[in-house]
Amino acid sequence: MIILAIALLACSLPGITIPRVYVQKLVLEDGSNPIVTAADKQSANEYLLRAWMHANPDEVISTQTHPIHTITIKEVGDDIRYPKTVIVNIQLGNFKRQWQAGDIMHMVLTHKASGQTKGWQITIPEGTNLIKYLDEPLVIPPYADK
Repeated sequence: MIILAIALLACSLPGITIPRVYVQKLVLEDGSNPIVTAADKQSANEYLLRAWMHANPDEVISTQTHPIHTITIKEVGDDIRYPKTVIVNIQLGNFKRQWQAGDIMHMVLTHKASGQTKGWQITIPEGTNLIKYLDEPLVIPPYADK
């Protein structure tokens, strides 16, 4: 019985990927927070976010098709202890292919009402710690008409 349990565990391990989170602060052109709906267990409805690894472009995760523990746009903070901030949060461990340091992750954010998009990419750094871009906000749509 013990040998069977060990064999089953060994067979299931290759499908497990190492968790790692990417967090990116989002702002509008004027530096203010984008308006996002605070919905329980849902990503902000105003935006659609898609992400994929360059090495596996056919595996796309999206706020439209994946749960919030995989990919989300949300507001964090309470404006008392921490300022309210809108962020992207992506769990790299939920990609089927194991991420590697040096992998390039592509992201495209679409503002649903305007149809405007913002694309960007990051190179996955060494280590397994949080990939945090809170001091380097990303300017996202909707953009002002010029």
